Amino acid sequence: MGSNPTVSNSNPPVSSAHPFELSVPDAVARIRAHAPRVCTHISTRLDEALDEAPSREGPLAGVPYGLKDEFDTPFLGTTGGSWRYRDRKTPGVTSAPYRAFDSAGAVLLGKSNLSDLGLAPEASSYVGGCTQNPFVPTRTAGGSSGGSAAAVAYGMHAFDWGTDIGGSIRLPAAFCGVLGLKLSDARWPIQELFPSVPEAMKWLCGQGPLTRTTAQMRAVLAAARSEMCVGEEPAAFQPRTVELFAPEPGRWASFEQDVSPLLQEALEMPVQGCDSIVHPKVVRQVYAGVWASHLDELLAAEGDLSFWEGLIAVLSGTVLRGKLFNDRRFYPLTAELLLMIAIGRYTIFRDRGRALKRAFEVRDSIQDIWADSRLLVMPVTAFEPPRINRSTRNHALLDYTVYGNLSDTTAMSIPFGMFPKTKLPRAIQIMGPPGSEEVLLDLTDRIIAARDRRPDLQQPNTLL
Repeated sequence: MGSNPTVSNSNPPVSSAHPFELSVPDAVARIRAHAPRVCTHISTRLDEALDEAPSREGPLAGVPYGLKDEFDTPFLGTTGGSWRYRDRKTPGVTSAPYRAFDSAGAVLLGKSNLSDLGLAPEASSYVGGCTQNPFVPTRTAGGSSGGSAAAVAYGMHAFDWGTDIGGSIRLPAAFCGVLGLKLSDARWPIQELFPSVPEAMKWLCGQGPLTRTTAQMRAVLAAARSEMCVGEEPAAFQPRTVELFAPEPGRWASFEQDVSPLLQEALEMPVQGCDSIVHPKVVRQVYAGVWASHLDELLAAEGDLSFWEGLIAVLSGTVLRGKLFNDRRFYPLTAELLLMIAIGRYTIFRDRGRALKRAFEVRDSIQDIWADSRLLVMPVTAFEPPRINRSTRNHALLDYTVYGNLSDTTAMSIPFGMFPKTKLPRAIQIMGPPGSEEVLLDLTDRIIAARDRRPDLQQPNTLL
C-alpha cells in the first residue's frame, strides 16, 4: 500500500492563517483521478471551486471541503442518498454548515456519498455507488457518512461535515482512520436536513466534523460555532477518572490491555472498568425499540410514497434486490433496515412509552458518570470494516456507538492502531456531556501523543 503524507493523523505546524495543508488544486486533482472509482462523491463543482479559491477570504480562506449529501447548498442538489431524489434541485437554498463555512472562506468541492436515506452503516447507494475503504477496496468505508470519512482519508477534502444518528460519523471515521466528532443535539442542533429527521427523533441525531488532526477540527468548530451552536456555555467538564467499557470485545479481545495503560499514561488519571451502564445487547434492543416505535413519523417524513407503495418498494429491495423492473426506490441495505423496523413496530416494539422509558434509563446512567467527573471510553466498534454490501449482517457493529445517541453524548472517534490479522484501522471513542468538545479535543491531543510513541499502534497507509 502506498504512503500518503497528506492523510497523517499527527498535527502539522499551524500556519498564520489555518492548520490545513491541502490546496483546492491538489484536492480537485485527487477527486478527478480517483473519486469515480472509489465512489466518495454524489456531486461535485470542481471547475467552480478552482475559479473561486484565489479570491476567498476568512479564517478558512481557500480550504477545500465537502458536505454530506443531506445539507442543502444553492448550486448542488441534495439527494439524501436516494435515487428517488436524484434530480432534486435547491437553487438559492442553504443549510447551516454551508452558510458557516462559506462565510469563513472555505471552498465547497462537492457533496459526499452516504447510504440511501442515511440509514445503513455503510455509504452505498444507487446515486453514489459503494464507497470503498481507503485501505482495502473490497471493504466498506462505513456509514452513513462514509463518503465524508473516505474523502478526508484519501486527501480529497481537507475536512467534511456529517451527521450521526447511530454512529454515522464515528463508525466511518474509525474505518477510514481519521478523527470524527459527534456533537450533541443540546448544543449543536441540526437546523436543516434532507430527508428531515422526524421531530420526535431529533434528540438522537448529532452532527460534526471529520478531519485528520485536532488542530484542523478546532478551526472547523471555530468557523461553525456562531452559526450552529446554541445556548449558554455549560460548566466545564473536568474528568478525574476514566471508565473503560467493553464487555463484548468482539474482534478486539485485547481492548482493555491495549487501551488502559496508554490512557493512564496520557491522561494521568486512574482507569477502571465500568459496570454502571447496561450491556450492549440490551442497548441494541433499546435503540431498535426507539426506531420501531416511531415508524409512523418516519413514514410521514418520507412523504413521497404511500404506505402501500413504500411496502412494495421495501419488499422489492429486500426480496428481489431491486432487480424486477430495475426498481431503485430503496437500496437493498436500506430496504432491509426499513423492513426490520416495520416488523419490530408491529410485533415487540409497539409501546412507545416503554421504549422511551428504557432509552432515558440508558441516558440517565451515562449522565450519572459525567456528573461524577468520569470520562467514558469505549471502542467505536469491536469489528473490522465489513465487506461492501454486508454491513447489515452484523447486528453488533453499532453496539457501542448507539450509547452516544441515546445519551446525547459529545463523542470523539480516535484512530488507535490496527486489527492484528487484517491490518485494518480500529478506533476508540471518548465520551463527554453536551458542550464538552473542547475538553475532548484537549484529551485527544494527549492520547494521540501517547499513541504515536507506541510502534505497535501505528496507523495503516491509504491506497492512494
